[in-house]
Amino acid sequence: MGAITVAVVAFLAIAWDVTAKTVSVIPHDAHPGYSVKKFKDAANFKLLDSDFSQFFTMLQDGSIMTVSDVSPLVNHPVDLVVLENKGNTSTTHMLKLYVLDRRNMLSFKTESSDDILGRILENSPAGTRVSGVPLLQAASDLITVPVTYSIIAGNTAQAFELQDSITSDVLPNVTISDNNGGVNIVTSQVLDREESSRYVLTIQAVDPSGINKAITNVVIEVEDENDNSPVFSQKVYRFVVGDNSLEGDNVTMTWKRFSSIGKVEATDADGDKVAYKLATPTNFLVIVPQTGDILLTQEPIEEIELELIVEAHDLRTPSRTSPRPAQVIFHFKPAESSKVELDLDLQQLEEVELHRSKRRVTRAVRPTKRIEFTETDGETDGRVVFQLEKETDRETFKIRDENPWVTVDPNGSVRVKKKWDYEELGPEKTIDFWVTITNAEKGGKWITIFSSTLYIFPTTSNF
Repeated sequence: MGAITVAVVAFLAIAWDVTAKTVSVIPHDAHPGYSVKKFKDAANFKLLDSDFSQFFTMLQDGSIMTVSDVSPLVNHPVDLVVLENKGNTSTTHMLKLYVLDRRNMLSFKTESSDDILGRILENSPAGTRVSGVPLLQAASDLITVPVTYSIIAGNTAQAFELQDSITSDVLPNVTISDNNGGVNIVTSQVLDREESSRYVLTIQAVDPSGINKAITNVVIEVEDENDNSPVFSQKVYRFVVGDNSLEGDNVTMTWKRFSSIGKVEATDADGDKVAYKLATPTNFLVIVPQTGDILLTQEPIEEIELELIVEAHDLRTPSRTSPRPAQVIFHFKPAESSKVELDLDLQQLEEVELHRSKRRVTRAVRPTKRIEFTETDGETDGRVVFQLEKETDRETFKIRDENPWVTVDPNGSVRVKKKWDYEELGPEKTIDFWVTITNAEKGGKWITIFSSTLYIFPTTSNF
């Protein structure tokens, strides 16, 4: 005679009438010593003798477990009585067991025991099916019964519902009678990743008796859509150089060329990186696109106050720009020692200005250059990875600050200084550097500043 495989269903109740909602199905073929239930405060509980108590025992730690084969109890309700001693009073609890043939137990048809992973793009319309989740089906080996599916946990704000694969009906609870049928998970509303980026749903399948159950977990990741623009932390920034009598977000009394005199900041609710640019042209200031630092490139010869506009955009394709730019008020007061008091007539003043214009250095800023490379592009020291463009033949190039990864030749060749290592590039996986371009034209000298960002991808990356 073949061995009968069964399962034990156990639940605790204070009264003798028990509902199916409290039932929990477990396999019977677990070896003797299988834990059915554990009570707290073990010293106060005792398993009383009953018709079926010989199949079970209660340990000192409060655990009730099997001590013999319970297969003779298949499809037979089993009642155990537990006495709780409360000192002057005592209470009787009933532990009800139900034995099922394992082959009749419901189970989900999944390829592995791991949680199922699905994805959904934020802002998708209600009724969108979660991708990556297979058709959810629960069945038993021996019998065919209607199965009711429901989401019993993790459905925050009722964000998801179940869809009948046969009728396409979308309901909180779906009953399937067809062996080929099952349920899909769909959205019940538009989802916002910034509110909730991850859901862990527990899906339950149950037969009409309410006793035979199966559950599976589905992890749903809400994927980001670029639906947020960068927003500045302030509407107006005020930066003061050389005058501590004025108030500002940053007051600097000592400075040098290319020193930071202040910083603007914008954040993106999508978590994207943000880049900055000056919308108002000026020869006195430049902005570092990656950080928002404002650098002093030229000292005014007299006290001035400038009003500048700064924009921010995220580093996404397509990109989104800040709906409201920031206003930057820049006030500069030269040091007293730099003032030259001259008692000149108009002719002398014109001569001074003419002489000054001949030796004036003009500075400008070119747009940031962004280029993508793989790690293997930088595996050879001295290799030219790209060439900076010249606007005239008289331009010469020089890297402004020492960089461990690249160097720039006077002719604009950008070379590998040290073999690129993707793991050592830091979290941004970029190589950032500034380049100074000098143009010695007749009658003056022009200096152009621009930054360059190299985005490095691992060798196996496809882009």
